Amino acid sequence: MWHYNVKNFLWGHNMKNFLSKFLIGLLLVVGLALLYLTNAGILSSDKPYIYELSNELPAANPLVAFVNVNVVPMDSERVLENQTVIVRDGTIETIGNGEQVQVPDEALIVDGQGKYLMPGLVDMHVHIQFEDDMLLWVANGVTSVRNMWGHTGKMLQFGFPDQLALRKQIEQGTLFGPTIYTTGPSMEGSPSFHPMAEVFDTPEAARESVAWQKARGYDFIKVYDHLSPEVYQAILGAARENDMPVVGHVPLAVGLDNVLAGGQQTIEHLSGYVDPDTVEFIIPRDQLDEYAVKTREARVWNVVTLTEYPRSKETPEGIERLKTQPGTVYYSPAWKLFAPFFYKMSGDAHTYPGADYPQRIAALNREIVQALHQADAGILLGTDAAQAYNIPGFSIHEELVMLVEAGLSPYEAIEAGTHDAALALGHLDEFGKVSEGKRADLLLLDANPLDDVANASKISGVMVRGRWLPQTELQSMLDGLKDSFEPTLLERLWPLLLLVSATLAAIVSNRSSRSRHQSSGEEGLE
Repeated sequence: MWHYNVKNFLWGHNMKNFLSKFLIGLLLVVGLALLYLTNAGILSSDKPYIYELSNELPAANPLVAFVNVNVVPMDSERVLENQTVIVRDGTIETIGNGEQVQVPDEALIVDGQGKYLMPGLVDMHVHIQFEDDMLLWVANGVTSVRNMWGHTGKMLQFGFPDQLALRKQIEQGTLFGPTIYTTGPSMEGSPSFHPMAEVFDTPEAARESVAWQKARGYDFIKVYDHLSPEVYQAILGAARENDMPVVGHVPLAVGLDNVLAGGQQTIEHLSGYVDPDTVEFIIPRDQLDEYAVKTREARVWNVVTLTEYPRSKETPEGIERLKTQPGTVYYSPAWKLFAPFFYKMSGDAHTYPGADYPQRIAALNREIVQALHQADAGILLGTDAAQAYNIPGFSIHEELVMLVEAGLSPYEAIEAGTHDAALALGHLDEFGKVSEGKRADLLLLDANPLDDVANASKISGVMVRGRWLPQTELQSMLDGLKDSFEPTLLERLWPLLLLVSATLAAIVSNRSSRSRHQSSGEEGLE
C-alpha cells in the first residue's frame, strides 16, 4: 500500500510539473512571437490609417478655380490652352478662355501655368483588400475603381472588407477614397479555382445569387473559370432580368465564341484568348485578327491587365526587384510578410515550367492587344491591383506605358482609363471627360500626357469629387501612412508582460517543485 501511494503521488506530481512547464513554455513562445510581430509592425491594434486621415481632413473648399491651365478634355485628341476651369461643390461649372472667364473672389485659386488638366484615371480591375489602398489610388491620380470581388456579406472573409460599406462611407464623405463600383462575389463552378469563390453547380442557385447581389446593391455580376455552360446561361438570363451587366473571365467550358455571343460586357486578363497557365493561345493563332473583329462586333470590352502575369514566376533577381519597386514603402509590414507566400501560390498555379514565363506571357498578351487595337475593339485600363507585388495606384502608370508599347497611342491609352472606362461603367454622363456638368475628378500634371504617357505620373495635384489635393499634401498623406506602420510604445512593450509573467511563473514553479521534492523525501525517510 505504501509503495502504491508513493508511486501515485510521484505520477501526479510529474504530470503537474509537466503541464506547468508546458504552459510556461507556451507563454514564453507566445510572448516572444508577439514581441517580434508588434515591434516589426506586423501586428497592430490600430484601425487602418485611412480612417484617421479621413477624420483629420479639413472640409473641402466649395469653390476652386484652375487658372491659366492647359486642358486635356479627352473628348478628342486635343489640348485647350490657357483655360480657366471653375469647380463648384464637386462639379465642373465653367470652362473657358482665361481672359474671358470671371473667377469668383471666394474661389481657391490653383495656378495651372505650364500644367495640364485631364480627367482622373479609372482602374477597371482592382481588389479592395486593404482600406489603406484607397489612398494609394488617389495619390496616383486614380479617382474611380471597379472592384472585382465583392464581399459575400455572409461571413468574415480574410482580406476582404465590405466594399459596399466603404462605398457608402465615401459617398457620405466620412471616408477618403476613390469612387467605388463593384461586382458581387465571384461566381465559380466545380472544381473551384479559388478557395474563397462560391461554387454554383445548378442554374437555380445561380439565379438566386444574382437576385441577392442585385438586392444588396452590387453593380455587376462576375463570372469565373469553371462555370458549366448551363449555369453560365442561367447567370446571363438572371442578370438581364435584374439589369446587371456580366463581367469577368471566360469560363473554360463556355469558350470565347459563346461569351462573345452571350452579351458579357467585359473580359478580364485576355482570358479566352490566352491561357496563362500553359502560355499558349486558346484561339487558333492564325485567327487572331478574325477574333479581334468578332470582339469589336460583339461590343465586348477587354480589361487586358498587362501588368499582371509578367510579374509571375520571376527569377530570384526579378522577385527582389518587385520587393523594392516604387510604392512598396507604403505597404504594411503584414502585407510584406505574406506577399511571398501568395506570390508563390499564384505562380505555382501556372504549369509552364520555363524560366522565361514573364517574357513569354508578356509577348502573347501584346500580340492579342495589338490585334484588338487594330480591329478597333474596346480596350480598358485595369491592373488587377492588390495582387502580390501589384501595388495599387503605382501599377496603373506601368499599365499605361505597356498599352503604348502594345501599339496604342498615348491618347488611346489614357482614353481607356477615362472616357472609355466611364462609358463601360455606364456613367459617361457623370465623369470621364473635362467638361461642364461632370464630376470634378481631375488630375493636374506637370507635362503633356499626350506627348508621353509617362507624363501621367508627373502629378502636380489631384481633385477627387471636388476636393483639391496638391502634391505636397498627397505626399504628406503617404508619409503619414508609412509612419502609421511604426508600432507605438505600448505595442512594443505589452508583450514583455507575457515574458515577465512566464519568467515569474517559472521561478514559482521551480521553487514549488523543490519544496515538493524535499517533502516527498522526508516522507520517504519516515
